[in-house]
Amino acid sequence: MMKKLLLSVILMAGLSACGPQMYSTRSGGLENSSFIVVLAENADYEEAAVSVDVDGKVSAIEKVYKTKAARKAIPIVITPGKHKIKVIVNGSVVSEESIFLGLRETKKIVLK
Repeated sequence: MMKKLLLSVILMAGLSACGPQMYSTRSGGLENSSFIVVLAENADYEEAAVSVDVDGKVSAIEKVYKTKAARKAIPIVITPGKHKIKVIVNGSVVSEESIFLGLRETKKIVLK
C-alpha cells in the first residue's frame, strides 16, 4: 500500500511539471542566417555579369544556374529580417524588391 502511494505521488509530481506553461526554445545549433539564390529560366544569363545588392552591399554571382540545377547555386548568406534587394545584370537593374526572410529561409530569385 505504501509503495502505491509513493508511486502515485511521484507520478503526479512528475506530470504536473509538464504542463502547457512550460516552454522551451532551441536553435539546434543553427546559425542565425538566411539565404538568397539567383537562378535563370534559360541560358541567357550564363555569360552575363550578375550581382545582387542587399541593403547597399553588393555581391557578385559567379555563375547563374538554371532552375533545374538550383542545388548547385552558391547562396548569398544574409541575416534574417527585412531587406531591400536589387538584382543587377550587365549594369542595369532587372529586379528590385523588399523581402522578409526568417531564420534559415531561402529566397529564390528567378531571372526570365
